Amino acid sequence: MNETIVKLRLNQQQLELMDRTIAQGVAPDRAALVRLALREYAASRKAETAGSSR
Repeated sequence: MNETIVKLRLNQQQLELMDRTIAQGVAPDRAALVRLALREYAASRKAETAGSSR
């Protein structure tokens, strides 16, 4: 799979929240936390779409 670099612009409060979440052991670093958040978001959208097509 090809990798694509994506730049995020976050404010200080958002960075601090990310760093606290990483310190709790949710992810090893910021990049991994962003990937996790995107996977969870995609999964929730997929579930919403599947539920609305019934």
